[in-house]
Amino acid sequence: MEVPHVRVTVLTTLYNKGPFVKEALQSVLSSTFTDFELLVVDDASTDGGVEVVKGLSDPRIRILESPVNTGRAAAANRGYGHARGDYVAVLDADDIMHPERLAKQVALMDAHPEVGISGTAYQVLGDEGRIGKWPTTDAECRAKMLFGDPVLYGSSIMRRSVVEQYGLRCDPAWRHPGMDYLFTLQFGRHTHYANLPEALLYYRMGANNMRHERDPLEDKRRIIKEVFRFFDLPMTDRDLEFQLALHDLFSEPFDARRVGELRAWVDRLERTNTERGLSPEDLFHEELEHRWRRLFHRFADHDLGAALAHQRLSGGWSMGRSTYMAKATLNRWTGRKR
Repeated sequence: MEVPHVRVTVLTTLYNKGPFVKEALQSVLSSTFTDFELLVVDDASTDGGVEVVKGLSDPRIRILESPVNTGRAAAANRGYGHARGDYVAVLDADDIMHPERLAKQVALMDAHPEVGISGTAYQVLGDEGRIGKWPTTDAECRAKMLFGDPVLYGSSIMRRSVVEQYGLRCDPAWRHPGMDYLFTLQFGRHTHYANLPEALLYYRMGANNMRHERDPLEDKRRIIKEVFRFFDLPMTDRDLEFQLALHDLFSEPFDARRVGELRAWVDRLERTNTERGLSPEDLFHEELEHRWRRLFHRFADHDLGAALAHQRLSGGWSMGRSTYMAKATLNRWTGRKR
């Protein structure tokens, strides 16, 4: 039997998202772009979600069911292996797709054959003011790869030919947040990135999210270790704490000495990037300095010595920051006196 050809496979992995999956899939079925199949990989849901999918009775929907729960990464891998489209577009089972998302993403990919994966910005469902944006160019995406995903996986579209040619898959043993980040990093070894600046995904926040009520410090530790392993970069436990600080995550307070060590870590990262050619040097420098500069207020709020060290190592004493530092110190002093 001849397998029908489609331009896009929309891939949705499903595990106990029954209250949201119908709205998610209907947003795909309402797309202005119509040459697609909708592949739902159910990972042994127990909340009736797969019955909701079957109830839609649309011939464009295919369902892969599993008798046991294998995890989101393994479920996604089954989807990549069964996709038929030239492109694979991802939609999480609790999000909503803009009607023009597929049309605009296919147009971008068709016009730029050098791009193997791209994404879009997102808007938080129910909050028009909360927009998440990703860099639009390949160079900008690469400059951020040590700190975050180059493409928002939940809004991504990828060339199936690239996925198959290089055997790109998620780590099936990974059962923690960050699976999507680690997967999208693999594309950078073989192809280019891009992102559309428009919010073409509506992202649902709440208890449905995998990160809900988890320890962000431990999750980030695990992800950072794996990212540095992916790039074959050495990292000690102390280095890891400094990298966490660049994500504004701290396991203990920073004093002046530790701020100096953090600055040394920032400088080492910049040298390593230059030596290894991981990212464009100017953009990587901007990313590092942005993360370094924004820590001043955190240090000023907690320790005068740390703030003074940050100012000194930043090479300048601005009036605004000096005023903030004085006020923060006074507030801590008066608070202790009460």
